[in-house]
Amino acid sequence: MVRVSVCLATYNGARFVREQLESILPQLGAADELIVSDDNSTDDTRSIIDSYKDGRIQLIRNPAPRGHVGNFEHAMKRSQGEFIVLSDQDDIWAEGRLEHMLAALEHAPGRSLVVGDLVEFDACGVRPARSALGSSPPSGIRQLCRLFLGQAKYYGSAYAFRRELLRYVLPIPAQVEAHDIWIAMNACLHGGVVHLEETTLFHRLHGDNLSPESRRALPVVLRSRMGYVRALLQSSLR
Repeated sequence: MVRVSVCLATYNGARFVREQLESILPQLGAADELIVSDDNSTDDTRSIIDSYKDGRIQLIRNPAPRGHVGNFEHAMKRSQGEFIVLSDQDDIWAEGRLEHMLAALEHAPGRSLVVGDLVEFDACGVRPARSALGSSPPSGIRQLCRLFLGQAKYYGSAYAFRRELLRYVLPIPAQVEAHDIWIAMNACLHGGVVHLEETTLFHRLHGDNLSPESRRALPVVLRSRMGYVRALLQSSLR
């Protein structure tokens, strides 16, 4: 059985995807898998990935763009691993990231999601991320409220979670605009979240990131979160 499935979503990521792959592949075991869902790239992204000739890599070529949420959803649907690890195309995994994150889940058998800490870097160097996690939340409901208010800043690229969580995450409802918030909210309700203090990821800032640089206005956040609440209620009725 596949132990780890890394789900990597790509779209015109030729500038940085090689460096990302070089940080991921040495951390995977022989039976693990790296599922790359490419959202109809028009640059050299796919040819770079194909050049690795590594049997652990499964490159899925989307015939039409799915958007970033649909792209990650497509990769997760194809995964077979006991543990699912998400990855963006332009970051760099810290050495030992996978080992630390799996150990955190194994030492907290009741928790479904681990979120690693990260640092940000750009052409000028490395700086502490604005998403310092602090201690693990004692209450899933309390953390769910923080997510609803936009107070808990999680990056999906810093996630690893148990396969069982996919039961609640998939399919991702149409009104969900960010897969990482949706996954975290479901984890709060089904198992709970572990915060890992070790730096597990170097998050690259380059001007084309999907994650906004500045915090959105509270009314905008609240309107968005209400969509998630409706989706959670609908999901609970399935």
